[in-house]
Amino acid sequence: MSQAADFIEFHETENNSFTIKHKLLNKYIKVGQREAEFLKLMLNEPQESERERLYTGELTAPERRYLAGKFEEWGFLQGEAAGTSDKKRDMTLIKLLRVNPDAWLERRLGLIRLLLHPVAIGAYTLLMLGAMYMMMSDPGLIGRLSLSGLGVKEALIIYLMMVATTAFHEMSHAAVCKKYGGSVPETGVMLFYFGPAMFCDVSSTYLFKKKRHKLAVLFAGIYSQWMMTAVSAAAFYGLLYAGIEVPLLFYYSIANLGMSLLNLIPLVKLDGYWMLSHSLGIVNLRQKAFRFVFGWLLPRKERKNNRKSVRPFEKGVLLLYGIAAAAFTPLFWGWGVYQLVDRLQPYIGIAAYGVASILLIMLTVHAMKFWKTLREPV
Repeated sequence: MSQAADFIEFHETENNSFTIKHKLLNKYIKVGQREAEFLKLMLNEPQESERERLYTGELTAPERRYLAGKFEEWGFLQGEAAGTSDKKRDMTLIKLLRVNPDAWLERRLGLIRLLLHPVAIGAYTLLMLGAMYMMMSDPGLIGRLSLSGLGVKEALIIYLMMVATTAFHEMSHAAVCKKYGGSVPETGVMLFYFGPAMFCDVSSTYLFKKKRHKLAVLFAGIYSQWMMTAVSAAAFYGLLYAGIEVPLLFYYSIANLGMSLLNLIPLVKLDGYWMLSHSLGIVNLRQKAFRFVFGWLLPRKERKNNRKSVRPFEKGVLLLYGIAAAAFTPLFWGWGVYQLVDRLQPYIGIAAYGVASILLIMLTVHAMKFWKTLREPV
């Protein structure tokens, strides 16, 4: 038996599927029964010759070789947290700073449960509805939306407020995950499509039995932003009725609301994507949809092999999602490159365009690697 076997957990889920966790890497994969049985054999019999002699399952030799390579790449055959191969590093997401908040959250679990009590959630929702009513009843709302009073100083303050709100957004994911018994091993700062962002690892939701608990964790960040928008809007109109106008509060409300709605876009891996994937019950929705759509470019035999495992009800979903995501993704990449150049230009001038050119070359290479993955099952 390999050393890695001590760190692998198999959790049977619906439809003869298994969620497999590597406890040291804190990584999860979801596979079918045949694949799970093959991994168990690999863990018990590290020698390939002996493994091949003992195997009596339905997987073909090419499928077994492919799976062995993927399990190795994902790190499920190693017994230490040394990280996995970076041959296929995801350029859309580059982590810069990581911390482990799990112990800190564990010590505050009582407070978390109090803040997330149904009565508290009801109060937050009433606050949101009240703020929405005040905005809809404002005769000067259209004029305020022009943001005519927004200067450089106000923009900087709003940016800092949004940074704090983003941190609150991620900790809301973490708090709800912890409430339902999950672990939160990592949170921090990353580059998402070359733009600065924050992240929170709530992958332990894959082990949640109830779908509504998974969706609650994923929706918590957006809900927290709506709550902050409501607090700011209520403060703005409360002060306005008292004869004190603080436009900064209104500007923040609009900016925060806009960012939360952006986060609902399911065509890239934002909160909206994960909610859609869990709602449909389609793991790796984006990868499957791209392979389904771009698979038309493959030879007929390979195209049929690539689609034979797709369930009938998934075909329409994968087709529509794949087309929409394929059209939207280049725009999002372009936005990311533009944001990076816009931030670098004040400091390095025309050299910022040189950086953009290098990134475009890297993206071209990334696209070529993506083409090769069309022949691989998900």
